[in-house]
Amino acid sequence: MLEDAIRYPWNGEQKVETILIGGVLSLLGVFFIPVLFVFGYLVRVIRAVTDGDDEVPPVFEEWGDLLIEGLVAFLISLVYSLVPLVVIGLAIASFILPFSVVTTTGGEPSSGIAIGGLLLALVIVFVTVVVSLGAAYLLPAAVAAYAVTGRVGAAFSPGTLRAIGGSGTYAVAWLVAVAIGIGAQVLGGLASATVLGAVLVPFVSFYGNVAGAYAIGTAMREVPALGLESETRASRSVA
Repeated sequence: MLEDAIRYPWNGEQKVETILIGGVLSLLGVFFIPVLFVFGYLVRVIRAVTDGDDEVPPVFEEWGDLLIEGLVAFLISLVYSLVPLVVIGLAIASFILPFSVVTTTGGEPSSGIAIGGLLLALVIVFVTVVVSLGAAYLLPAAVAAYAVTGRVGAAFSPGTLRAIGGSGTYAVAWLVAVAIGIGAQVLGGLASATVLGAVLVPFVSFYGNVAGAYAIGTAMREVPALGLESETRASRSVA
């Protein structure tokens, strides 16, 4: 899977054009709107690979759909990042608590409260790490669920996420995507040592993101579809 994922973005007759467009959009991501097209393209990659069209990456076209799907994928990512941020905020507050001015009736610092605050801080830090890892693990599954079903609700459905996230195939694909992402970051860091190399960083990042999306898409083909099928049946019955 790793080899295929790395080769995937470099397939097809329009590979250079696609990487150039994706890299430029990533470079202009500071203006927000361009990066939404990148999000939308990654959704399109996951959907195409899941459907078995895994030989050649999709091209940048139908820009309106790319923008809409990119915005949805961005909002899904934002929601998944909020929970860890809240927990991190609690962790910071709990770290401050032991060092806050807490005194006894005699004016001396209350060691009991300080120790309790420190223990609470350690617990919350542990929870923060667990929650953050959980969110990072489920986020690609959530975006993939949206890409496959076309419904935002699937990205937050416990049944769908359990079917995807509980699959060993998805776990391997997630690790592959993480490894590719780390590799792209390392290459980007090395390249940024020179002015010319720094210009290439967004293109390397885009390449790595597409390769990671390919890995997730291949996993979705083999993930038990029970959760996705039940969601689809439910939506049809309501309609």
